[in-house]
Amino acid sequence: MYDLIIKQAKIIDGTGNPGWIGDVGIKNEKFTAIAPSLETANTRVTIQGKGLVLSPGFIDIHTHSDDYWVADPLCEIKLQQGVTREILGNCGISMAPMDSQSRYIDFQDALISLEKHKTSMNGFSFKDYVTLLEKKGLSNNLMGLIGHGTLRIAVMGFSDNVPDQNQMNKMKTIIDEAMDQGALGLSTGLIYAPGIFARTPELVELSRVVAKKGGFYASHMRNEAEEVLAAIDEAILIGEQAKIPVQISHLKITGHKNWDLVDQVIDKLLHARKSGIDLTCDVYPYFSSGTSLTALIPPWAIEGGVENLIPRLQDTVQRKKIIHDIKYGIPGWEDMYHNAGWDKITISQFNSAGRNDIEGRTVAQIAKQRKIDPFELILDLIEQEGEGVKIISETMNEKNVATFLKLPFAMVGSDSHFSKGKPHPRLYGTFPRVIRRF
Repeated sequence: MYDLIIKQAKIIDGTGNPGWIGDVGIKNEKFTAIAPSLETANTRVTIQGKGLVLSPGFIDIHTHSDDYWVADPLCEIKLQQGVTREILGNCGISMAPMDSQSRYIDFQDALISLEKHKTSMNGFSFKDYVTLLEKKGLSNNLMGLIGHGTLRIAVMGFSDNVPDQNQMNKMKTIIDEAMDQGALGLSTGLIYAPGIFARTPELVELSRVVAKKGGFYASHMRNEAEEVLAAIDEAILIGEQAKIPVQISHLKITGHKNWDLVDQVIDKLLHARKSGIDLTCDVYPYFSSGTSLTALIPPWAIEGGVENLIPRLQDTVQRKKIIHDIKYGIPGWEDMYHNAGWDKITISQFNSAGRNDIEGRTVAQIAKQRKIDPFELILDLIEQEGEGVKIISETMNEKNVATFLKLPFAMVGSDSHFSKGKPHPRLYGTFPRVIRRF
């Protein structure tokens, strides 16, 4: 009668109802029966689901797998978690539009694959990216955003200037074309260069193009620490002025001094929704974040990209100023060192061969072993490796994470990126952790 029966699993049907124990029958690749118990006679395959959860496939609303799908279209690590749809292009970083300047973005695996397909980076559009993925064949359903950072690099590099009218028109044209080619919307990463240089009016104007095409605005906000409330205000303002739905990426509060802002954050989100803003968020179920070591560099020093940062690190006066600004902070800038401290920041990836001895160890531990100042250590690592050093920072409170996950307008997003070394566990554990722990 059935090709497959899954017996006595905890069934989550996606309606919001509590899970219940039952059987599911499948025939011709379709669910044909759900009941407390099904007869297994004449069934080709029976799977015992006792102690396991059976649910519709998960949507990973926030990922950074853009390049990995080009390199490995099977991507088993997501299928094994039950993920059947991913949203790419988050935090202002996407595979398109790509040109010669975009080589600064950490897409090495994808660039190698592009070369194999004899595909040029120059003028690589959203449609080109979609076509490439379709040719490779995929094990999952993918949808993508246009990264504001990638867009800005393609048009004006890592400049901290306000875009002139020609540059703005070019960015708007690229977005308009990408939306017609299937993009979902626009994402920003406002703590990263070059997104950190963008003023609010620029983001509003670009978002208006997206809004006209029915897309949404997803933002890694400008600050998730002591200025988190102001950062939420900016996201809401963009939603109001551009008349566009807003998705706050990986909602969190970093830095133990800021954890008690949780009620104010939720009140602000609820007030915006009550006022008519289509505002949602995503959350990952961990109290540690993951990013590049260059996120610790003050904005003025990263202007022009890593290519311009390295000479500044080699200049004695500028190097001292960089250390001063990391140590004491700059008003309005989210200083990740202040949020965690060197004993809570772990090196998770170092690309150079023979240097994996530092992976999985904190900055404080490495500095102590080498008998070097930790501020000097991180600048040395960046000078050697550029964007290739990844970190995991323990900056959050799990109680707040649980509170945010329970919000009725929150979705689960892994914020994961496939990397070497010792990657953040959210890559392979996000959805099982939500089920088992939360």
